[in-house]
Amino acid sequence: MNIVLFGVSGFIGSRVAKILRAHGHTLRTPSRREFDYLQPNEATARSILNGADAVFNCIGVMSRHEHMLETVHHRTPALLAKIAAEQGVRHWVQLSALGADPKHSVAFVGSKGRGDEAVCQIGAAYGMRVVVARPSIVYGRGGASCELFIRLARLPLIALPNGGRFDVQPVHVADVAQGLADLLTSSLPHGTVLNMTGSRSLTLAQYLSILRQTLHRKPAQHVLPIPLPLLHPMLPLAKLFSNGIVSPDSFTLLQQGSCADSQAFAELLGRPPLSAEQFAEYK
Repeated sequence: MNIVLFGVSGFIGSRVAKILRAHGHTLRTPSRREFDYLQPNEATARSILNGADAVFNCIGVMSRHEHMLETVHHRTPALLAKIAAEQGVRHWVQLSALGADPKHSVAFVGSKGRGDEAVCQIGAAYGMRVVVARPSIVYGRGGASCELFIRLARLPLIALPNGGRFDVQPVHVADVAQGLADLLTSSLPHGTVLNMTGSRSLTLAQYLSILRQTLHRKPAQHVLPIPLPLLHPMLPLAKLFSNGIVSPDSFTLLQQGSCADSQAFAELLGRPPLSAEQFAEYK
């Protein structure tokens, strides 16, 4: 197929591109200079999408600016999806995030949810098959949040809110990339939303301890619990200095948990997704 992949320079998109090329597909991978997601040009978009059979939208940002999230995750994908559908694109694979919901108060997952909803509606109106992938916390070297966790895992003693008792179900980037590529040729119908999670859920403290033992070959961490009321006043400042990676919103999502049944994902992969204990064995 002729495929346009947006987000090839990204943590996940770069890996998806390698898999698709290995499968013999012809890829066009517009750079940020060629197509600006923050200031999309319709004529440029039409030129890029001309002759495409499928589109992968692997664009995503972490930002403290809500208008940027709304543009990148919602408005621009909706514009591209409409142009793609008008030009006869048959398949659209959308990279989203676990918990995405158009009505969510957290800007990141709210904007992701609105983007998913808009693209699915456009696909239904024009006969373009849209499938949505929603990964949990993704493990893989080069990912901003993953590198933060890896650095934290080095510490023999770590202070964690509520002692790190937050539920997470991390997934390896290799599984996410393979799953995204497999969605293109799967028999899953239009509008399918597939949660991509690892094989089991953990607490955040357990996850960091596993990373410490498997990556750094160190004994388990000692965890010093931070009472939640002491943490909240520091979050706005953390948001400013981390560009939104650590913020009141990210803490809200952490409290809500990041887990989902992995059975459908395992069926797509043809095997169980990797567990956190296996992450260090794979690039």
